Parts: sequence; C-alpha cells; structure tokens
Amino acid sequence: MISEKAKIAELIALADRLVGDRLHQSLTDVDKILLEQALGGTKLKDIQVVGYAPSTVERVFAPRLWKLLSEACQQKVSFKNSRLVLEEYNRQTQSPLRSASPPEPAAETKSRTAAEGPSKEGRSPLPSSILENLPAPTSTAFIGREAEIERLLELLSPDHAAHLISIAGIGGVGKTSLAVECARRCLAASRNPQAHSRVPQFDALIFVSAKLCYLESFGLLERFDPMRSLQDILQQIAEVLGETELVGASLKEQIQIIHRALRGGSSPISRSRRTLLIIDNLETMENQQVVLSFLHDLPPSVKSLVTTREQSVFVPVRLVAMPTHEALSLIQHEACEKGVHLNATERRALLQGTGGLPVAIHYAIGQLANGYDLATVLQGISNASGDVARFCFETTVNGLREQAAHRLLMTLALFPAVVLRETLFQVADEAAHSESLQVALAQLCQLSLVNQTGNRYGMLPLTQEYALAELKAHPDFARAVRRRWVVWALKFSMPYANQEVNTWHLSFDGLQEEWQNLRAIADFCMTEGWYDELLQLWQNVKSYTYSMGRRKGRQDYWGDRLRWTAWLIAQSTQRSEWRTAAAVMLDRAWTLTATRKPRALEEAEQLFEQIQTLRDYQDQSFQTEWAKKMSVLRTQQRQFDEAHQLLDEAEALLNPADWTAGKYTRQQIQLHYYRGMTYFAAGQIAASKQSFETARAQAQQVGWERAVRMTENWLADIAVQEGKLDEAEQLLVEGLRMAEQQDDPTRSAYVKRSFAGLVRARGNDSEARRWALDALNLFEQLGMPYEAEEMRAFSDDCSEAALKPL
Repeated sequence: MISEKAKIAELIALADRLVGDRLHQSLTDVDKILLEQALGGTKLKDIQVVGYAPSTVERVFAPRLWKLLSEACQQKVSFKNSRLVLEEYNRQTQSPLRSASPPEPAAETKSRTAAEGPSKEGRSPLPSSILENLPAPTSTAFIGREAEIERLLELLSPDHAAHLISIAGIGGVGKTSLAVECARRCLAASRNPQAHSRVPQFDALIFVSAKLCYLESFGLLERFDPMRSLQDILQQIAEVLGETELVGASLKEQIQIIHRALRGGSSPISRSRRTLLIIDNLETMENQQVVLSFLHDLPPSVKSLVTTREQSVFVPVRLVAMPTHEALSLIQHEACEKGVHLNATERRALLQGTGGLPVAIHYAIGQLANGYDLATVLQGISNASGDVARFCFETTVNGLREQAAHRLLMTLALFPAVVLRETLFQVADEAAHSESLQVALAQLCQLSLVNQTGNRYGMLPLTQEYALAELKAHPDFARAVRRRWVVWALKFSMPYANQEVNTWHLSFDGLQEEWQNLRAIADFCMTEGWYDELLQLWQNVKSYTYSMGRRKGRQDYWGDRLRWTAWLIAQSTQRSEWRTAAAVMLDRAWTLTATRKPRALEEAEQLFEQIQTLRDYQDQSFQTEWAKKMSVLRTQQRQFDEAHQLLDEAEALLNPADWTAGKYTRQQIQLHYYRGMTYFAAGQIAASKQSFETARAQAQQVGWERAVRMTENWLADIAVQEGKLDEAEQLLVEGLRMAEQQDDPTRSAYVKRSFAGLVRARGNDSEARRWALDALNLFEQLGMPYEAEEMRAFSDDCSEAALKPL
C-alpha cells in the first residue's frame, strides 16, 4: 500500500510534468514545497517556506501556483480542490511518474476544450518522448545574461560544428544557472518545436554535477552524493536513457554501451539520438583528462556543455560579474520573491558589496529575508573567511599556495584598477624570470581568478577582498611587495612632475589609466605614515590633479589634493621642515581660493598668513608666488587696495635671474591678468581693459594660447559694458571654439557665461537664459558651486524679465 508521503510525491511529480508538457515551464522548489503542504492538508496561512514571510507565500507564491496549475490542467485549480484535480488526472493516466504522453484532462474540461478548439496558447499538447533529468529552477524567472544565452543556443545548434562547449568563470558567477536555463529552453523547444523554431531541439537532455556544495542563505550545504568520476557520468547517462546493461560491465564495455545508446541503438538504420550532455563543475571531477577524452569521442549527435572555473581550450562562453543594470534587476527580483523591501540606495549598496556576482546576490537577499540587517550582510559577504568567499575561492586558491601564481594573485589585489602586465610583474617579484610569471598569470586567467581586458589585468571585487586577506596572512611577502608597489608609483609618476598647469599643451599620457592605482598608493602612504614617499608622489602628480580638476571635476581631483596636503602640512610641521611646510601650504591655499567657498576662503587666509611667517625659509621666486596668489584671495574678499599692494610687491620681487626667460614672461602676464581682474571687480573698467590688453599682447608674443583666450574673455565682458556688442561676440565665438577644441570645459563654462551677458545686453532674455543654463550645467559638473549659483540667479532673473509685458 502506498504511503501518504508517496502519494503526495506522486501528485507533485504529476503536476510538474503537466506544467512542463503543456506550458513548457517547471515547478520551482518553492512551488513544490507549497504544494506538498497544501496536498497534506496544511492550512494556507500556516504553510511555511524557509526564507520567505508567510504573507509572501500566501499573497505571491500561492496565487501564482494555482494559476499555473489551472492553465496546465485546463480547469480552475485552487488551494481547496488541488488534490482532487490532481488525483483525477492520476487515475486517468495510471502513471505516477513520467509517461510517454501527457494525461487527458478531466471529462468536463475535455469536452469544453474540444468544442473550443486548441488551448489558449494556440497549440495542443504533443507526445512527450523527451528524456531528461534537468534540475528544477531555483527561481521563478531567469534574469539577465541574454547575450550569453543567445551565444550558447547558437553553439548548441546542429548547424554549428562545435560539439564540446564550455561556460567558464569564477565560482558563483552563474555558470550552472546559465547552463540549466539554456537546457530548459531547449527542452521547451523539443516538446513544442513550432513555438520555439529557432531554439535547438534534443531527444535527451542529461545533467551531471560534480559540485561539492551549494551556497544557501543559511550557509554552505554539502552535496550528499556528487558525481565526480567517469563511471558516475556513465551511470547517470544510462539512467536517463533507460539502459540497464552497465552492471558488471568493464569501463570499456560501459563506454561502448553508452555510445550505442547515444547513437539510438545498434541498428544501422536507427536515427542518432540528439543529446545535450551537461557536465557541471568539471574542475572537481577526478581524472579530468579521462573525462575530457570521453567527451571528445562521443558521437557527433551529442553536444557536451561543460561548466568550469578553468578557462578551457574548447569553444568557450566566459562569464564575468553581471553588468550593473542586470545585477540591479536580479537584486530587485530576488527581493520581491523573498518579501524584502530595498530602496534605491540599499540596492546600490548591495550591488557594490556583491560586485554583481549572482551567488552573492542570492545569498545576501536570503540573509536579509532571514532577518539580518544590510550592514551585517555586506560585512559577511566581504569577509574572506565567510561562506561566500569560501564557496567562490577557497578550493581554487588552496591549490595555488607556495606558487608564483599565488604571489601574483596577492600582488594584483593591491591594484584597485586594471594594470599592465609589466607593472604587475615588476611589483610582484623583481627577481623572478618573466617566463615563470607569464605562466603564473596564464594560470590565474585560466582559473578565472584574473580577468584580462586588452593588455591589462584585474579581478572582481570579491576576489580582491579574498586575495587581500591572503596577503595579510603572509606578512613578510606583504611588506616586500608593498614597498615595490610604492617604488613603482614613484618611478612611474616622476616624468609628470613640474608641468605648467596653465597651458593647453600638457603631457599626461598614460597617467589617467593608472590614476586609481596611484590614488590607492598615496592613501596607503598616508595610512602607514610614509611621509617621504607621499611627499614625492604629491610633487609628481600635483600638476595633473590641478589640470584634471579643471577638465573633469574639482570634487574628485581637488579633493585628493586637499586630503594629501592636509596630512603633509601636519607631518612637515611636526618634523620642523618649514620649507616643505610652506610649499604645501601655498598649494593648499591656492586650491582653496579657487573653490571660492566661504569656509575654504577662511582657511586659505589663515594659510597665507602662516606662510608669511615662514617666508624667510623660501627664496624670492616663492615669495613672488605667495604675493601674487594672495592678491587673488583679497580680490575675492573685495579688499582691492590690499590686492594691488600685493601685486606691487610681487612685481618688485620678480627678478629675471630667478626664472628662465619663458617663465619670467609668464609671471609678468599673470601679474597683469590678476591686476585686470582686480580693477574689473572694483568697477574700474578702463584700467582693467588696459591691464588685460597688456597681458594679451605679451601672451601672443610667447604663444601662450590659453592665456590669450582667457584675457579675451575678460575683454569681451568689458566690450559688453562699453556697448561694443559685435566686438564682444567676435572674441567669444573664437574663445568658445578654442575651448571646445582643447577639451577645456572650465573655459567653455566661462565663455558661455559671458555669452549669456552679451545676448541679454541685446535684449533677448530667453536666449540669454539658454546660455546661462548651459554654463550652469558645466559649472555643476565641474564642482564649481559659486559660479553655478551665480548662473542660476542670472537664469531666474532672465525668466522673470521674459514674463514682463512690453
């Protein structure tokens, strides 16, 4: 007599087959757990599914299940009648598990559908002779990876010559899920070719997994019986195909039996059996070469799809972390399924914490559903000894210890951005032979621990966290490699030192690609107290940070300057290195002055005054720079008399002997330029015009193009005030052309600001507002709030003026 548990299992299997045969879908694990309890008489409100709130089960999963079963059974199925309907189907078919064809619907439904014609999907159920043992989906929907699916389906097509295909990628990147999803699409096409004409079709789909454990929200779950040998593969194929002759046969005989079964039988006229064979987790298989040899020798009607962490020589589909939009979609989907509410900020934090790795996303959402807070979950994910890290990396990395590949992995973890191979080798081990390091790097790429992008190499964030923990566990190597890391940064950045920032002809080629790495090294020097190294690095890159702040945005690049200079000032003062302290103070004061923020100007004034007490430690050229730059601060503070006094002092200090000929002339140009600014701010337009014309003439003589355009911008503003609007337009048109040609958004913003004033002077407020908004957008992008607010007020004023009646 069949037990109650067996009866329920029989009905669940029947429901799964009905859904598969008629709707080409499958019941999920949640569906089966829910149905098992419903068939067993549990009240709906009392049904429990681990990881989900009861309300989510009742309001989300239960209605979906009844709808699915209603469509499959072609009659209404509910919580109350589900057992009655399924038992009726089971009595008609008398087949507790799979059969050659789907069961007939109940008599009432059969007569109704016969009168109505085909089902609402537009097709009648077809005989199901497809043999398969695919695992049930772990989610109600497969999110993302459409490009990879399209590629895999193309490779699985009989029109493609490849018969051995791999999905390669780091642990947890979704290789198994992708393979099963493609297989399920092929299964649906095989059952209903008309509905999926472009998807490959198979007579048998066989899944063999050598995976040792699963990662669930409650931790690592070891598999009870992983299939790790060729004999296991043969046995699984035999079970699916219904072969019973393997018992007692030798390995050679077993292979022959399987080959014959895959060919469709021993008859010479029998049709080859189109088969999809999936080998999951090849890297944990015993005697991999024997397994690969078996796969290579399979009949041409067999497509073998292998998932592996090792990049293989056969046709590969390589998986990396999910793109941002796909990862966010997966986070949202998983959260909805498990009844977890996440706002946009929390979803972004989860994306960053998981690095777009699907297994980490599933784990994190499951943890949240179990009541953990987001901070705890994110901390656990990044923990190198946590479940996620162990699942993804432990087995692979353990096999690398005491090898060059292990040292290379730990070295690469120091770099937050992708890095050139030569740099990686130089930092990893100066004494090692290049050939051995190339072999080690190839091994890391093959194991999917390292990703290659062009001629640069990097790793996923979670891989980096694990590798950094490995580095911490090897302190002697860590000390040596970090020293080489910093030395590389100093040598690399040396050629970029002392460049003139106020020109369009800067040479920072190559530095932008390494900037994230250099920033990390500078921050490391601060953290570890490496004063001399950070001072040298700052001197090498300060021109670059100033220039990039002007081109890309002040907040990031100038933020770095301000962090580093604050630390260097404190350290140099503590060491009584007054010459260095004064130099760093001047750089910081000038940066703060350029921001024009009230608090920044207050600090800048304090620094300029401190520098004044240290002027005896500096030469005359430094004192010239101090007086010139402090005059700009006084102009912004509208202390015009003191600004002119400082400019007079700078002129008196300016000695040709202290400068090369070109730099001496540039100093003169700057003094005229800043004096013109001071006169303009004070409303002395004639004097301002004279200073700017002198500055422009000198800049033209030495070919300083950027200075020419900057002075002409001011001269255009003066021309507007003088009513010479055509002259102003001519200057601004050329200025904007040059700024955009030289990719200088700061200059473009200032010119557009002047254009707004020019157009408004012509009486066109709506057009003036357009120019003002263009300037406003640029100022905001560049992190220039003072100028942005000025343009916002101008734009509002134009709007009000445009609304006034004539």
